[in-house]
Amino acid sequence: MNPSFYPHTYYPHSPPSLSHAPNTITVHGQGTVKAIPDTISMTIGVMTENLNVQEALKENSAKSTQLIQALNQMGIRDEQIETASFTINPKYDYSDGKATLIGYEVQHLFTLTVKDVKQAGEVYKTAVDSGANIARNLQFQLQNADLYYQEALKLAVQNAKEKAYTIARSLKATLHEPPVEIIEETLYPVYESAVSPKATVLAAQSVPPIQPGEQRLQAQLKVVFSYG
Repeated sequence: MNPSFYPHTYYPHSPPSLSHAPNTITVHGQGTVKAIPDTISMTIGVMTENLNVQEALKENSAKSTQLIQALNQMGIRDEQIETASFTINPKYDYSDGKATLIGYEVQHLFTLTVKDVKQAGEVYKTAVDSGANIARNLQFQLQNADLYYQEALKLAVQNAKEKAYTIARSLKATLHEPPVEIIEETLYPVYESAVSPKATVLAAQSVPPIQPGEQRLQAQLKVVFSYG
């Protein structure tokens, strides 16, 4: 899962007192790391309709069970399958100012976590072949996003130092290290790519090509240096 980050302030050494505040240079550093997603989350489901609510439930239950068994057979474990929602909705025909009950719609949606991106297309085909007729919310993720973010932080620090040294040289001044203050400004470092297939999948004659593309993990820092 993707990590949550909040602004933090780091003091490499004790900040100077206000009475002896040095000359300072404040810069913003940015670091970006690209990575190929290794996990996919998707919503697969079964929708059934019938004039009789019990028949709609019975048919939905049978198809949902068949779907889960097919996914298990291809290596998707039960802990990777979670019920996202289960709904029963009456359907009405509205004409001549009257509402007439014409049946019931039952939907059972599952959230699947697939840890092999290359398997995503096969999962879709297997699901449709096993009775699924709803597909939503395909999202690509990184299991170890924090490790990539740490690399982005290192690049952000280096970027800030380069900027500060450029400014100091233009002032013919000497930049002092370590910096006086470092503030992590990143709130949402992971920029996820996502694919949203049609809400209803009617058929899958072949394995659909699922391309994860790249994710960008970005870190941003505010860094304060002293100089003399």
